[in-house]
Amino acid sequence: MSMKSCRTQRLRALGAGAGVLALSLTLAACSGGTAEPAPSGAGSTSPAASAAPAAEGQCGSVPEIAPQDPDGVVAALPAELQASYNGFPQPVQASAWADWKPSDDGPWDVAVLWQPPMNTFVSNTHKGLMDTLEASGNVNVVADLAPKDPTDVPGQLQQFNQAVAQKPDLIILMPLAAEPFIEPIEAAAEAGIPTVTPWLPVPTKSAIGISQNDWLAAAKISANVAASIGGKGDALMVHGIPGITSDTNAFAAFESVLALCPDIKQAGEVTGNFSTAATQAAVLQFLSTHPGEIAAVFQAGVMTPGVIQAFEQLGRPVPAIADLGSTQGSIAYAYENQDTYKEFGGSVPDEAIGRVAADVALRTLSGDGPKVSTILTELKPIDNTNLDKVYQEGWTVNGSDDAWFPDDTFMEPDVLDQFFNRAAQ
Repeated sequence: MSMKSCRTQRLRALGAGAGVLALSLTLAACSGGTAEPAPSGAGSTSPAASAAPAAEGQCGSVPEIAPQDPDGVVAALPAELQASYNGFPQPVQASAWADWKPSDDGPWDVAVLWQPPMNTFVSNTHKGLMDTLEASGNVNVVADLAPKDPTDVPGQLQQFNQAVAQKPDLIILMPLAAEPFIEPIEAAAEAGIPTVTPWLPVPTKSAIGISQNDWLAAAKISANVAASIGGKGDALMVHGIPGITSDTNAFAAFESVLALCPDIKQAGEVTGNFSTAATQAAVLQFLSTHPGEIAAVFQAGVMTPGVIQAFEQLGRPVPAIADLGSTQGSIAYAYENQDTYKEFGGSVPDEAIGRVAADVALRTLSGDGPKVSTILTELKPIDNTNLDKVYQEGWTVNGSDDAWFPDDTFMEPDVLDQFFNRAAQ
């Protein structure tokens, strides 16, 4: 079924921003059309709610962009799963492992290649992964490696090749970058070794990706921001690190949404390097030469606290902010100022993301047969109606750790079942 043909159906959307539960929602289109309301389990009505939903193609709506589906595998999924692929920038292919099963029933040798523990997201997802593998009682972790530096792609490639040389049954890789790993993952596949790639999917049928749809998360949040300011005003754009995948996807979504909003003018762009301090400094410098009102800020992830601190330092009103990668700091500010400030964010359940990655690996090793090269879920929105479900006492605007709903499991087992040819036993 195409994205267009499911436009009028009532869908059970999969929520996840950086992570998610299965959510019961009504969509005007399969992740196209209007920006999405909050899940009933975490609050009701649309995020920070007040503007009426925008009609499809109008400012405040989410553009509908069919995924690249050369093998027709997305179209063959249930309509509610197709919704998560709206705008996804990579091709989605039939999995090379759809009919694969290892030579024995375990215990299986698994090599883990993670990112360096530079923040709590990396360490918490790793913990969720390792705890779940250990709890299975059927996995021997034969390698648990990470490069020393988050920019050391050559070092991680070397570690990947070392892992392949050990001939494990499966590799779990959180890559520093996607494109450099295409050929190594395909070479591992030729040796009969599947690679699961959580959080940053690698565009090859030989990988088994599991992630949120970054483009769709940014599109839904930014559409709600655009609607909240009445579709007009000056906006500041805040890059994380220009050129990296998450920044590129976020800005592609911002551009698609704002193309429908001719009265929202981009007043400028700054770079915050995904750092609170760097963002605060960059925004302060921008504001010093732009005394006019800024109605909205569109930032590429986790930099909302730096934006807020810059505006407050100058005594200027804090604008509506697209809070991609919601942090404890952004949620604390929203909770403490909810009479005057509207939150547009998403849940990032670190450990649950790692647990689901382990579940995908275990299902693959059990011969369940993944259907697609990239398994996607959506954003579970945080807004003024459900801030009390997320906020915890003691959080301050300086907090940089991720924020999430306590019951956010990223993806429910019965939903994950539908991405495999054989349901988990």
